[in-house]
Amino acid sequence: MLFKRTILTLLLSALSFSSFAQDDFKLNLRVTDRNAYVSSIHFNSRNLTVYLDPRGHVLQAYEGGFNDYYDTLNDEGKVNVDSLPETKYYDRFDSAELQGKIKSMAGLSITYYDRFDYKELQGKIKSIGNVNFTYYDRFDYDELRGKIKSIGAINLSYHNRFDYDELKGKLKQIGNTKIAYYDRFDGGFEKGRVKIVSGGTVNVIWRNRDL
Repeated sequence: MLFKRTILTLLLSALSFSSFAQDDFKLNLRVTDRNAYVSSIHFNSRNLTVYLDPRGHVLQAYEGGFNDYYDTLNDEGKVNVDSLPETKYYDRFDSAELQGKIKSMAGLSITYYDRFDYKELQGKIKSIGNVNFTYYDRFDYDELRGKIKSIGAINLSYHNRFDYDELKGKLKQIGNTKIAYYDRFDGGFEKGRVKIVSGGTVNVIWRNRDL
């Protein structure tokens, strides 16, 4: 009986840890007229949003009004400067390819692929806190190379050379969330535009919003 109670306790602890890890961050999926991509990652426990470009580079965050789900906005619809977190940068004592890049935000460390990694990965985010980033590399199709492959346990897939030309390279699925596009059978003007976003993923939030 004691053995069964111990096993049950361990299982409940594992489930609690898994639920916490799963809810530790949210990905903001930006959906425009013709594209869909991850625009930022929000860390719930720190109330911190880090902005990304579609190929895995950290944007100099909070510049230019990249307004996502968790932004604190002013009357002009831009991020409040007062909400900027404490930010540190890699300096002259670090490797040349890291110098000037954001090293930490609000105490959360950011690491990057460096000179010891494949060229197509160098300079891209490797991890933010305990969330790891992977990318399609030289062993994948050319049209996928350098694109984000996974963030944490969330996988991203894209249309490739076996799809219609107007879809090639576009985000196809993130987690359980699928993005469908109009193709050549829908007429010339519609071709390549986002048609519908379906399915839900716990860690993914999306809005239909132009750039």
